[in-house]
Amino acid sequence: MAYLPRLLFLLPFFFASCSLEEDNREQMVNLQQVKDNPEAQLVNLNAAIEQTGSDGSLYARRSVVLLRKGELEQALNDANKAVKLTRNEPSSLFVKAQVLRTMGKPEEALPLALQAERNSYQSSSLYVLLGDLYLQRNDYQQAQAYLNKAQELSPDDEFAFYYKGRVQEATGDTARAMQNYRNALEQAPAFVEAQRELAGLLVAEGDFTAAKPFLASALKAAPKDGVLWYYKGLVQKAEQKPDSALQAFSRAVSLNDTIQGAHYWLGIQQHKLGNNEAAISHLQRAASYKGELKYMTNLASAYERTGQNGLSLATYQRLVEAEPTYTYAYQAISRIKSKLVKPKPDSTAVRQVQIQQ
Repeated sequence: MAYLPRLLFLLPFFFASCSLEEDNREQMVNLQQVKDNPEAQLVNLNAAIEQTGSDGSLYARRSVVLLRKGELEQALNDANKAVKLTRNEPSSLFVKAQVLRTMGKPEEALPLALQAERNSYQSSSLYVLLGDLYLQRNDYQQAQAYLNKAQELSPDDEFAFYYKGRVQEATGDTARAMQNYRNALEQAPAFVEAQRELAGLLVAEGDFTAAKPFLASALKAAPKDGVLWYYKGLVQKAEQKPDSALQAFSRAVSLNDTIQGAHYWLGIQQHKLGNNEAAISHLQRAASYKGELKYMTNLASAYERTGQNGLSLATYQRLVEAEPTYTYAYQAISRIKSKLVKPKPDSTAVRQVQIQQ
């Protein structure tokens, strides 16, 4: 769907002097599934750095551990030291690019990842990172090219499948996107982001039965993911469970206030319940729906019910521009205009009558 995924993954790499992994290939690793002990690694790396002080690979390794722990500023500090001490060794650039990407700075991460590639650093992990960074720039062709490179090196890489799905979803090829999300889940059944994306597409297609197992599994692993609660609300709404849907949508926006779909349905439901101030508040946060007739009808009505006749009139006028045959809107416009032109009582005259009495 249309949002940036919260994937927190690690791009493992090999150094000439010491490697982070005992595997013989590079791969993307979901940090939530890493089984080693970051605290123990950190103790060992701190001691090693204290002894040597000038080994850039140790700073790079510690940067990765700090990244796993979510200590991003410290991870960036170590990545900077690694780049300086190794004189732009590509694996150090790779680590710094990943830290910057995780910090939400893709424009700073991209040049470093490209420099690592130019310096002959080849790995599926690097290509997946580049695919993600180009996806964030909406450069889908370049993103696809790098993801293809990733799969040439690692055909079963679940992250390559996942990001291919993201590219295809963004370009409207939902059938292939769903297949790639399924491919990712075949490789990593607990891959929460793939479950979420697949569930979202299934919900959008109205296949709620197929979506529910993915939603249940993802919510168990990520109960604070607002988007998952939004999808759950849509399923419950389709199942004619308005109270449960209302709770799910409320939970969604409490976790992520930018989910416009949840605000939209909360606004519609609150208007139906007569909570007009709440309806207005939610609908105003769902601007992407403002062209829909149901949105305009409910917002205009809520404005009128709360005495905001000028705003109500303007909204009804937009409604008839969008749907000229909507008879009720014309009636509402006439009614509100009458309210607006009706003369107000002369307060001075009222006071004079009170004095005379």
